[in-house]
Amino acid sequence: MNQLYVFKRLLQYVSKYKSKLLLIAVLGLIGVVFEVAKPLPIKFVIDNVLSGHPLPHFLSNLFSDTSFIENKKNLLYASVGIMLFIALFSFVFSLVIFNLTVGMAQRLVFDLMIDFFAKLQRLSLSFYSKNKVGDLLQRMSGDVFVVYFLVAQIILPALTSLVCLGGMFYIMSRIDLLLAVVAFSVVPVLAIVLGFFAKPMNDTTTVQYKTQGSFSAFLQQSLSSMKIIQAFGRESFMHQKLKKHAEEFGNAFIVANRVSMTYNQMSVLITGIASATLVTLGALRGLNGTLSVGDLFIFLGYLTALFGPVNSLTTAIGAAIAIGARGKRVFDILDSEEVVKENPHAIDIKYPKGEIEFRNVTFGYGNALQLPVLKNISFKVLPGQVVALVGATGAGKTSIISLLSRFYDPWKGSILFDGVDIADIKLHSLRENVSLVLQEPFIFPMTIVENIAFGNPEASFEDIVEAAKGAQAHDFISKLPNGYETLISEQGSSLSGGEKQRIAIARAFLKKAPVLILDEPTSAVDSLTESKIFEALSHFSKGKTVFLISHRLSTIKHADQIITIKEGQVVERGTHQSLLDENKVYAGLYKYQHIT
Repeated sequence: MNQLYVFKRLLQYVSKYKSKLLLIAVLGLIGVVFEVAKPLPIKFVIDNVLSGHPLPHFLSNLFSDTSFIENKKNLLYASVGIMLFIALFSFVFSLVIFNLTVGMAQRLVFDLMIDFFAKLQRLSLSFYSKNKVGDLLQRMSGDVFVVYFLVAQIILPALTSLVCLGGMFYIMSRIDLLLAVVAFSVVPVLAIVLGFFAKPMNDTTTVQYKTQGSFSAFLQQSLSSMKIIQAFGRESFMHQKLKKHAEEFGNAFIVANRVSMTYNQMSVLITGIASATLVTLGALRGLNGTLSVGDLFIFLGYLTALFGPVNSLTTAIGAAIAIGARGKRVFDILDSEEVVKENPHAIDIKYPKGEIEFRNVTFGYGNALQLPVLKNISFKVLPGQVVALVGATGAGKTSIISLLSRFYDPWKGSILFDGVDIADIKLHSLRENVSLVLQEPFIFPMTIVENIAFGNPEASFEDIVEAAKGAQAHDFISKLPNGYETLISEQGSSLSGGEKQRIAIARAFLKKAPVLILDEPTSAVDSLTESKIFEALSHFSKGKTVFLISHRLSTIKHADQIITIKEGQVVERGTHQSLLDENKVYAGLYKYQHIT
């Protein structure tokens, strides 16, 4: 991905606001006229008021009463009035342009950020296993501002600077063409210098933002796992790792800024040499009478102002290089392949029943060259049935329910929902009809009522309380200072593991989905609470298809189907009693639990 591609993509966002951009550009050009006109009133003061030279014919012809322009004080007051007028309107235009530019540019950032977040939500879980959350946060919260800088530091400054330089060159060339050429000779020299520094600046800037992303990722991971760090007394170890990341980021920052600063100082040196040359030639022409004092003053005024636009252009070019590096980080994500893709002709589930069927499903978390986790899995669950998946840790139980929610796609085979391949169902529609409790329930930093209602925002408070009671969460919630309005800290750290599980179960109970998946939902609660939760399950799961994973086999005795998974394959299927009678894998697991 090269810089040209990045700029083309960014300009697609800018094009949405082309009318507003055009307005800002027009206002900017009007502002340039005022900027170019600033030294002219001083020329009149020096040449026409102090030195007594007559006004140019095009100005004197504007006055029918020549007595006005013959009065030196009138000319002085008029010149000063024009200076104040130019200063006032220049101020007003600058303020208006700034507000319009910031407003539009911020909207561009918002659009890019929304697209970035939408893309993140479409990417499969395999993407997140390969990318660090901290780095993604850095890209979304920092790198998306490239579109802001494109407008505020490149497009508009470059446009106004070029027009400003054009206006200055026109006026200066009308006064003295040689001096104008000398003044503007700095532009091609700066272009040559830029050509030399462009690649080093791009390379070092890319490394800088890459190490910054890694540094952010490490900080995010460290803060999220502080409990484990302290529990194992590994503060010193993590401190050393932090120093390593900080040093890498710091060194990359120094190198990138050293190259950028060298380029900027080279630009200053070149413009300084040009300034000295111009002052010398201008002064010599003033001494031999070729230039009037007013004309020389205009040249010197433009000389001071000239390098503002030139430096603005060089800054814009430097910003363009940085934007190319940061923009690549954004579009690397936006262009990431969506492994779990939605079929263009996918349909909605209109009248869900909850019949689920796996047909010869083979799946693994890498590519097809690696060993599969699931091998030729086949089974069928009728609407309203409770099916339990049992087996040793790592047998593939969680992989089955991950495939059902289409967090991943199988390598081979198909999964059917009410007889339709889930690959032909819209992702939102599929997941809307599946309610899920994970092994490690995630609790949002919201109030408890918001957490429970997350899967069903339209639910009434009474329904929320009923779901919480079924999940055996109502009693501990009621004892909290603010009850259901209690704000939970980040990652639910203010709650125990069992409390988080019960809130997650209440959330799943509340969601009106025909398929309910419970993956070790009660591993952190005591046996009595667990039995009460499963009693409530029969009420909340009435008419629903339930997938239940539990290592406590006593909780699944009443399942309509028990499927035993061993090394990624279905080795048994039946009811609790029929599997005990077969006296194979399930019976061995059940007897072992009851003996121990």
